[in-house]
Amino acid sequence: MIENVDIAGRMCGVMAGKRPRTLLLLCCGPEPEELLEALRPLCPALDAAALAFPKGVEWDRDYAPWPSDELRGRPIDGGGAALYRETVDVLLPALKARFDGIERTGIIGYSLGGLFALYAASQSDSPFDCAASVSGALWYEGFADYAAGAPFPRLSRAYLSLGRREAGRGRGPMGRVSTATERVAGALSTRLGDENVRFEWNNGGHFFEIPQRLGRAITWLCKL
Repeated sequence: MIENVDIAGRMCGVMAGKRPRTLLLLCCGPEPEELLEALRPLCPALDAAALAFPKGVEWDRDYAPWPSDELRGRPIDGGGAALYRETVDVLLPALKARFDGIERTGIIGYSLGGLFALYAASQSDSPFDCAASVSGALWYEGFADYAAGAPFPRLSRAYLSLGRREAGRGRGPMGRVSTATERVAGALSTRLGDENVRFEWNNGGHFFEIPQRLGRAITWLCKL
């Protein structure tokens, strides 16, 4: 069951297992209830997790770390820093107070949400112990260079994935998604050790089997 919670004016959906030990923030668009309903039976690891997602987000405004006009006809505002600050200062403290026994805090995102997940985990005061970028928009202008030198201060476990049909598609920025994702995964492996970072290839394109892809990521993040 998904419970809607008002936290300082931001509605958040919360879905909790029987004995949550990991609190996961999910970044997958403004209203992902249908996605979560499909995900739950695919991912037994959710029994030991509490999954929360902020509502009312806008992809280009809230999940992008900085402005970019690299996509033709789609200027991106890049308000990710504001959402990060709200998440750390307001949302996470209120969510953690709802549960006893939370041992780890993680963040998982899809597409631009996957970009935001790693951006959030990279901040100098980040509270995230684990992070996943699922079909993440790591082609984003300047992000691979940024991630190569970012601190990721608390991160101990990371998961990244792409669909095979996403790799090398097009001549624009999205065409570099595979090389950018491999570079970020390599930088994380150097920091955390190969055993604590997983990069998986999935079948299909960007919109194929999204619940299944998220389930694999959550399973990896929730392993002790």
